[in-house]
Amino acid sequence: MDTEDAEPIIGACSEMCPESEREERERKGDLDKFERLDGDRNLTSKSLAVKKYNRTAERDAALIRSLPVLQKTVDHLLDLLNHPYDEDFLSMHNFLWDRMRAIRMDLRMQHIFNWQAITMHEQMIRFHIIAMHELCEYTRGEGFSEGFDAHLNIEQMNKTSVELFQMYDDHRKRGCPVPTEPEFRGYYALLKLDKHPGYKVETAELSLDLAKMTPEIRNTNEVLFAREVARASKSGNYIAFFRLARRATYLQACLMHAHFAKDLAHSDKGSHIIPAIRWHN
Repeated sequence: MDTEDAEPIIGACSEMCPESEREERERKGDLDKFERLDGDRNLTSKSLAVKKYNRTAERDAALIRSLPVLQKTVDHLLDLLNHPYDEDFLSMHNFLWDRMRAIRMDLRMQHIFNWQAITMHEQMIRFHIIAMHELCEYTRGEGFSEGFDAHLNIEQMNKTSVELFQMYDDHRKRGCPVPTEPEFRGYYALLKLDKHPGYKVETAELSLDLAKMTPEIRNTNEVLFAREVARASKSGNYIAFFRLARRATYLQACLMHAHFAKDLAHSDKGSHIIPAIRWHN
């Protein structure tokens, strides 16, 4: 049964990880490195342990986190990113990838689609975009155990975007459009730019997505920028493509970066663009 078709549950769990799960994972030594107390794989705390994703939707309110706890959990996870990126970013990505899925599940089970839920989804998408760029040179590993799986990362970005867009549509129907919608519609359009190295994209997908947008959204600067990038790439105008990369925000550039290798084969401009794309864009 789809979680959105089921009766909503009011979450009663007051911790980032239900006590029963926390204790079981301590016994089994099933704690991620970011959850361990003093590095002990069998010891954690309420301030470190975060609920794992479970494919089977929980129906027990005691195992489902309330909205304030979910917000606390998102803040905790994002705080892990407030440190210099190093070799730990790969394992950090794998940890956040799983825990963010669990957050989205808890939101769906409670039918929480408000502004807070929108912001959480937007933060998750930004994380997936950053990971897509930062980890692009890592080799693929089995279930993330030995490397980075671009397909799984983009898959979750896709699913998160679909859920987010449904919330945008619902808010617009109620006369409450979300100001950040153009930004994320633009990211999604860039994701569908071409066949991504880690994810198969049909050539008609971008056109179909654009057709689903309202005229107002379709003509915003963010979406128009994505359409310019798509035209430059598909027409083989690689000079225009890399000029657009210079105009891109950091997250837009992260999405475009996936196609640099292909476009560099046709232009020497990319070698001058790449050093110019930094976090502060």
